[in-house]
Amino acid sequence: MLALRSLRARLLIIGIVPVVVALAVTAVLTVRSVGDFADQQREVKRAEQVRDLRQAATAISKIYAERFRPAFLGEAVPAETGNYLGEAYGGDLYYLSLINAESASAEVLGLVPIKLGSLPEDVVRRLAQGRAVELPAAALPAALSGDVAVARGVFPAGSKPFGLVVVVQPAVEVTSPAGTLRRALVPAFAIGTGVAILLALLLGLRLVRPLRRLAAAARAVARGDEEVELDVQRADEIGMVNRAFADMTHRLVEARDTERLFLMRVSHELRTPLTAIRSQVDALADGVFDDLESQAAAYAAITAESARLSRLVGDLLDLARLQARRFGLEADEVDLNVLLDQVVTGQGGEARERGIEMGLQAGRLPVVIGDGDRILQIVSNLVRNAVRWTPDDGRITVSALAEAGRVWITVDDSGRGIPPEKRAAIFQAFYSEDGTGTGLGLAIARELALAMGGSVVVGESPHGGARFVVELPCTPAPSAAPVPG
Repeated sequence: MLALRSLRARLLIIGIVPVVVALAVTAVLTVRSVGDFADQQREVKRAEQVRDLRQAATAISKIYAERFRPAFLGEAVPAETGNYLGEAYGGDLYYLSLINAESASAEVLGLVPIKLGSLPEDVVRRLAQGRAVELPAAALPAALSGDVAVARGVFPAGSKPFGLVVVVQPAVEVTSPAGTLRRALVPAFAIGTGVAILLALLLGLRLVRPLRRLAAAARAVARGDEEVELDVQRADEIGMVNRAFADMTHRLVEARDTERLFLMRVSHELRTPLTAIRSQVDALADGVFDDLESQAAAYAAITAESARLSRLVGDLLDLARLQARRFGLEADEVDLNVLLDQVVTGQGGEARERGIEMGLQAGRLPVVIGDGDRILQIVSNLVRNAVRWTPDDGRITVSALAEAGRVWITVDDSGRGIPPEKRAAIFQAFYSEDGTGTGLGLAIARELALAMGGSVVVGESPHGGARFVVELPCTPAPSAAPVPG
């Protein structure tokens, strides 16, 4: 059996219950409507029958009043005339004597005698007025039960009737098809319910199957199987979910690959300075360096490699804090002219060794409110990246512009540039185009700029290489307020 909490069971219930309820309501309303229609038809037919009987009773009573006047006056009349009218009417005619019953009895008039029960006052009153009136069923004898009877007084002379002529007909039967319809609807309802259940099962299976396939794909990805097949061409919501899952799987694969590459690069970056430090320490411990100059060089190498390790660990911690939104920012006055000159001076040594021309183009920049160390870190990372990718005897230009409460710092180089399809990837953590380095510099620069309420974008440089533009507010944005570390 299906678990009631499963999606398939819920879809089955959702598909069947409305159909069954709709069928049941339709069947009940149909049977009721047919029954009401039959009742209306029965009432209409009875009204027509009563109207016809009133006309017949009126005509027959007038005939008796004229033809049988002598009988009402005590004279003899031929009884065949009464029989003839009864035959012409097509049924039995009944008579109830009221005055002079001996001379105008039913037998004398050729009619069937009748005995009536008590009549309501309104019926008696209308009969006395000479009107044809339908007799209530309670006043009729048992032999006429179920028949329709209409009476009218016979007025041969004077204002009082001598008797009542009663015309009787069996009630018109109107058969209601409600019972037949009800019996016919039962199997139809059962068949409709069965078809609804079958369709709901098929549709539920059709809807649940891709979800089960998606769940199986998720379990496969969790086990490390990255080759999952999903129908991403569907145009419905399932297709949207499949495409989203496929995109997530693709990004997860990229993340895993990036993580592996990162571990390899970090291991290499850590191993290199550690190996250098260890070799220098072993040499010092073994007394390989016996003169002061060699020992000083060994200590300098240890210091440089230690600084390299410290910078690498600091970059990793900075990136982790930035991505966790737990990075503290200061709000101090920063002189951008001094800061940019410091960047160019600090990175100029390697550039001069390789013959790279590095220049600074900036007018008088305003003092901004922000974290000077982090702005210095952003620009330094960009300039360091430019030095790395600029060929020997190339050119790097750092420029700045302040306007409308914002400042733009631009780093242009004459390297090989960055293709448009790779401009988003270079800001991802641990991404490295040539497979060397940790790929953290640009990622940290972008995260720092975002934390300050700014941005970093890349484009084409007039020098032929890449252009990085840092946009920062002159005052901290609300989203760039200091966050406790």
